[in-house]
Amino acid sequence: MTRDRLAALLERLDRIARALETPAPAEAAPPPGRAFTWGGHRGFRAVARLAATDPTLFVGVERQQGALYEAVARFLAGRPSHDVLLWGDRGTGKSSLVRSLLRAFPDPRLALVEVAEGSLSDLPELLRCLEGDGRRWVVFLDDLSFGRPGDGYRELKVLLEGGLTARPDHALVVATSNRRHLVPERFPDPDEIHPEERVATEVSLADRFGLSLGFYPFDEPTYLEAVARHLAALGVDPPPEGWRGDAVRWALGKGIRSGRAALQAARELVGRGRTE
Repeated sequence: MTRDRLAALLERLDRIARALETPAPAEAAPPPGRAFTWGGHRGFRAVARLAATDPTLFVGVERQQGALYEAVARFLAGRPSHDVLLWGDRGTGKSSLVRSLLRAFPDPRLALVEVAEGSLSDLPELLRCLEGDGRRWVVFLDDLSFGRPGDGYRELKVLLEGGLTARPDHALVVATSNRRHLVPERFPDPDEIHPEERVATEVSLADRFGLSLGFYPFDEPTYLEAVARHLAALGVDPPPEGWRGDAVRWALGKGIRSGRAALQAARELVGRGRTE
């Protein structure tokens, strides 16, 4: 075999190997159901056991809850609505509020698909798969945090405000993040001539959400009310004395009074039998 023929054969084998490594495209349409995760080339995966939060359990975030539900109600009715960014401290109810949507809106036309941050670059493929589907889709992007504009950043910007290809009217973006602007805020580089341009670029992604809702730690009365509500949901009527001190100490150990800390405190109290 001549050197040229060998080189041609190796090139052909290389093309075959690359083709075998290329993932198969996602299915053209999502299957029946209301809750899914998006797996990129693996397509839609139905959620067998949905971690849906009871809408009546929220305390201290009534304003944010009302604003999100209003946006989704308008979207479900086919009226103009806003993409929503829920930002703020850890454990304050952002993700739980999104997970409550399917219980707050039992309409079978409303569906939710969760997209992991590592799959953001596949957002154009997700939108292609949603074309022609009769459901109203909430695209859930949980715990977003960009160290710097990179993988998935551009795709998300296009999803929020569109490129040459219009976004389907039946897709609404709801994202959560611990950061108000989705990227770290840094001091200006002294060597930059126009540092304001970098800042404008970094905050531009968050600005593309029409509705931005902040979440904050609770004051002590709100936190204790949240613990009491979780205790009731666990089948325990909170006694007038005895449990509050333990609940407060639990929040001190966590370093924050939040909805998550309240749920954990209630579970600890019930598990240890401290509600009697």
